[in-house]
Amino acid sequence: MPSTPAQRRAAFAELVRSPAPLVLPGAYDAFTAKLVERAGFPATYLGSFAAAASTFGEPDVGLITMTEMVDAARRIVEATELPVLVDGENGFYEPENIWRTVRAFEAAGVVGIHIEDNLGGKHTSRPAGLMSPERMAKRIRAAVDARTDPTFQIIARSDAAWVYRDIDDAVSRLQSCVAAGADAVFAPAIPAAKLKQVRSRIDAPVMVAADVFDAPGGDRPGSTLAEYADAGADILLLWYSLIGAAAKSVTAVLDALKEGREVADLGDLMLGQHTFESLMDYAAYERRAARYQ
Repeated sequence: MPSTPAQRRAAFAELVRSPAPLVLPGAYDAFTAKLVERAGFPATYLGSFAAAASTFGEPDVGLITMTEMVDAARRIVEATELPVLVDGENGFYEPENIWRTVRAFEAAGVVGIHIEDNLGGKHTSRPAGLMSPERMAKRIRAAVDARTDPTFQIIARSDAAWVYRDIDDAVSRLQSCVAAGADAVFAPAIPAAKLKQVRSRIDAPVMVAADVFDAPGGDRPGSTLAEYADAGADILLLWYSLIGAAAKSVTAVLDALKEGREVADLGDLMLGQHTFESLMDYAAYERRAARYQ
């Protein structure tokens, strides 16, 4: 398994180049990332939605800072051997200072970040807007210039298909980012059928948001993993599935307790303690401790 940042980045690049698309589950903390690794997935992801919820119990409305995202990512990197891709929001800084974002995530050991053109309003009823394509391209170019490791991935995200409902505009924006040096692009809210029509116009690997859930307003395309694979997507990002599953399971346990069920009767809703402990590799601790007895 890869362990150094360089090895993880090389492994991630190979996964993206492979014929089959990379299914990328989004962890929300170090323990979840260990579960992703144990399940056999070759890489994981940390998004600001999951980080804001798990760290602060707050919505993803732009409140999480760069250093908080870096710290959360570093904990995941240190807990697993997996390549870790991270949400870099809109870069946190203008082009002249975006080097600080890139260097901080590089130092944390992640394989790359995606940078978006969204100006705010995600996951809320507040109208969102996008920065101009020219301004976004400058950020991408500055981020590419800033990296010290050329294998560190700079992925450009455009929300034009989501905010403006304009897939052609999204493709045009992504094309300009590829021209500015982006290694790959991220195109949320493009359904698989539409992606299949425009995929040949994007000269870079494409990541899509492949979670299927009941988003208010129908913002998510609802295409299946197989449909996205057939459409030519290279990375199938599941940014919500794990934290959504955790919330449902914890809520089910709390509701059962509120209804008067005994803890001993909740085995269908939770792991046993010893099984849970095995997931954190207590055996490795025991072997290490035995050396000093």
